[in-house]
Amino acid sequence: MAEITELKRMLAAKAQAVAEHLLPGGAKLGNEWRAGSVAGEKGESLGVHLSGEKAGIWADFATGERGDLIDLWCAAKSVSLPDALEQIRAYLGVQRPQPARDPRPSYTRPPRPVCGKPKGRVRDYLTEDRNLPDAVLDTYRVGEDGDTIIFPFILPDGELAMAKARKAEDGAAPRPTAANCEPVLFGWQAIPDESRMVVLTEGEIDAMSWYAYGVPALSVPYGGGKGAKQKWIENEYDRLDRFERIYVSMDMDGPGEEAAQEIIARLGRHRCLRVELPHKDANECLMEGISAIQMMDCLRNAKSLDPEGLRRAMDYHDEVVNLFWPEPGAHVGYTTPYRKLGDKLTFRPGEVTLWSGASGAGKSQILSDCSVDWVRQGSRICVSSLEMKASQTLKRMVKQAGGIDRPSEPYIRSTLEYLDHGILLYERVGKAGVEPLLEVFDYARAKYGCDQFVIDSLMRLGIASDDYNGQEKAVFKLVDWTIKNNVHMHLVAHARKGDKTTAAPETEDIKGAMEIGANAFNIVTVYRDRSIEDAVQKAESDAEKRRIYDERPGVIMNVAKQRNGDFEGKVGLWFDQESYRYRSSHDPLGSRRYLEFSQHERMSA
Repeated sequence: MAEITELKRMLAAKAQAVAEHLLPGGAKLGNEWRAGSVAGEKGESLGVHLSGEKAGIWADFATGERGDLIDLWCAAKSVSLPDALEQIRAYLGVQRPQPARDPRPSYTRPPRPVCGKPKGRVRDYLTEDRNLPDAVLDTYRVGEDGDTIIFPFILPDGELAMAKARKAEDGAAPRPTAANCEPVLFGWQAIPDESRMVVLTEGEIDAMSWYAYGVPALSVPYGGGKGAKQKWIENEYDRLDRFERIYVSMDMDGPGEEAAQEIIARLGRHRCLRVELPHKDANECLMEGISAIQMMDCLRNAKSLDPEGLRRAMDYHDEVVNLFWPEPGAHVGYTTPYRKLGDKLTFRPGEVTLWSGASGAGKSQILSDCSVDWVRQGSRICVSSLEMKASQTLKRMVKQAGGIDRPSEPYIRSTLEYLDHGILLYERVGKAGVEPLLEVFDYARAKYGCDQFVIDSLMRLGIASDDYNGQEKAVFKLVDWTIKNNVHMHLVAHARKGDKTTAAPETEDIKGAMEIGANAFNIVTVYRDRSIEDAVQKAESDAEKRRIYDERPGVIMNVAKQRNGDFEGKVGLWFDQESYRYRSSHDPLGSRRYLEFSQHERMSA
């Protein structure tokens, strides 16, 4: 994903080329590149290791400067760390892959708060009651408005994104001073340009408390918890690229732990560590006299959330009980919108579902119909439709969400706003390799919190139809990535051409290597009975059409495999040509409604 830890590794892998680029007047001497100084002139005072475990490590023995190749880049180019990272990405040819997300959210920049430097009740409260030094208040540019504290959320470029106000008294809750402000981190104004580590806290006063201990710190805008509480991540994700160590110092309670888990999962387990404090939060530690040495020990002892390895059976007690008896409201997975299936088919985290059927059977269309409903269920889906342009994909979804063939322009806009809550599209028609696609999925998962991903189709991943080894490797990569990220992957694959024209395909009918079906957790196949459609078209009255529909469904959805579920079997569906929707026998006509508009407002003239 080309954040700082990956850039550091990539530079070290080509240490000599980087040293030559930064220090052009130097020369190779043994296993080092030698130069006179960071200015790059001829000499031997500065040495850069070129290989081995120390590749990229350098020291200038005349000045005492030292560091890795990122530090050397900053010194040689005389640029800040954020600017150096952008230059390094350009030098290495690294770009940030992003799925399309349009329209973008629009935020309101608040007016500059009318306040002064703390000197009355606010200063007394923060310095005497909360033990914060005056210098810390100055660094974070805290303001005073009567007995109210003003916390300015200033971006690195100096722009005010948000301001929060709270009474200078214990238990007071800080609130934004204006509506629709961009959720960002508090404290960028206090972070040194060269800092490559930072502490994340649950409150503004906690961030300032860490700074009082001599540690740069930022605060999340809306406290502990998960979900919408951590929406700031998608706005700050790119700015956090510069940190190779992020210490997550949320409160030592339930909401704090929930926030820590989500933040670490999305910002990267390889660089995030959970800090455990002797008291509830950093400010309480400051007020209780915990020393700077003790707080530094908390950072040194911070724990990663990497998998712990082998565990005993009883360690899984709660998880196993929850599989039998899920807690009310607990997220188990997403279901289809077809009531006859209900929760018999569940798309769970950490699983891959394979969708198959003959060309034109409707597998992609059913998957699209489900995606529209998954938005209602709270999912965020990244769709890579390699066989259809993103606009065409959205046209189909708009019809399915509205349940009408020709919606009006205002209804289209409202429907797109509904879909924007959960649909991201990777615009790439044609063939795409597995690795580039997973880079985009990595980004969509980390920045936007996507928990379901769609690849339509397997044959568009740049693997020849007779390259069974390549197909097997691709599926292994997709399964591994899905399990690692605890998301659900939907993979569309065509069925073999054969004599089975009167029934839904089975597992052995999937086109390609047998490992495709063998490694899928779930397999859903689709059969379309065109004879029923032909009969409907020839029907001379609506009554005759209804009779044909009532006799048998025109589409069969076959749950051919469900590794972690109890149901496998077939369900009949009826397809509505005007809306592209499907329904089961348990779904009354028009039972799904995602937006409230009058009939006149829904239909175009």
